[in-house]
Amino acid sequence: MVINKAYDCYIEDKQGNKFIDTSMGAGSQIIGHDNKLIRKISEQVKSGTIYTIPNIHTDAVNFYLKKYINPEFHDEYVFCNTGTEANMRAIRLARAYTGKNKIGRFHGGWHGGLDGFIESRGVPSIFNELVEVLPYNDGSCFEKITSDLAAIIIEPVQGSNPRSDIGPFLQKLRERCTETGVLLIFDEVMTGFRLSMRGGSGVFSVKPDLVTYGKVLGGGFPIGAVGGKKEIMKTKDVFYGGTFSANPLTMYAAKLILKTIVNKRYIRYDKLNLMGELLRDKLNQVFIDKKKPMRVIGCGSTNRIVFTDKIIKNREDRDKLESQNQKYFYNQLKSNGVFINVNGIIQLSMSHTHKIINKISSAVMSTT
Repeated sequence: MVINKAYDCYIEDKQGNKFIDTSMGAGSQIIGHDNKLIRKISEQVKSGTIYTIPNIHTDAVNFYLKKYINPEFHDEYVFCNTGTEANMRAIRLARAYTGKNKIGRFHGGWHGGLDGFIESRGVPSIFNELVEVLPYNDGSCFEKITSDLAAIIIEPVQGSNPRSDIGPFLQKLRERCTETGVLLIFDEVMTGFRLSMRGGSGVFSVKPDLVTYGKVLGGGFPIGAVGGKKEIMKTKDVFYGGTFSANPLTMYAAKLILKTIVNKRYIRYDKLNLMGELLRDKLNQVFIDKKKPMRVIGCGSTNRIVFTDKIIKNREDRDKLESQNQKYFYNQLKSNGVFINVNGIIQLSMSHTHKIINKISSAVMSTT
């Protein structure tokens, strides 16, 4: 399928077929495609798209992040072009600050295509030796978190296993990192400005030492950001450069998004999360009524279809229990006018109304 255009919560292919989009640019378009904020970007295009030197919009974004999102963090963020880049910079910063090289991450997490964090040809084995993979949502991980690590990086809510009961685990993780002197990095590239104004950190009342953002913050434009405690952010001789980092076009979009979030215009988290809950309830009822070994799990407006009706604790459980008919299901669902990405992650937007949720439910009912 090749997309020709997108609007509201719909995508349209080059043949003119229309689909309800449940991916929304991998979660980036929280308002909807072709929204009012996107149309305003043309104002900045007329004033230039790249300056090489700092621009006024960057100052505004720093202001909003400091005053409304993370008041206890340093007043200057490091900006780049993707969430992957943001995570790379946060890890580099953690290593420079602590003087240690090894990073802990969790099974099932996704932090972009970083060497040592993915299974791929072309990645020397030495990179894997610098990363400790820990069991997710499992108390046995804490004994493996020692002072040998520079940092632990974790998504507050995993896209592969989104769950709302992860709070106690995150709180214990925060305590263990503090005990051992290991920095805690929250990868909020997906959860930031989606679960709440303050992301997963706000929902679960757990504060990291460093945080990374992307997706929603850019309003549909490529962005990454790193923030953190002042003493860490001020670490000297850490390189962050990039030609298009903090370019005025992207930073203007980020400024508009943050202003919208703060002023509660277009983005209402109570409504957005309610739609997420409604979708879970409706689809789970369909699966139960049709006696299908499938369920929807999620947190807020982020959901994922799992192809098992057993209780799963982590990605490892999911992979063991899931049936292998996901691709067939998603292809059939597409023929009923609903697009769900092959990874099964559903990211709703403010354009997904009660009526749209009912349409998705009806399509799933027809597909199963």
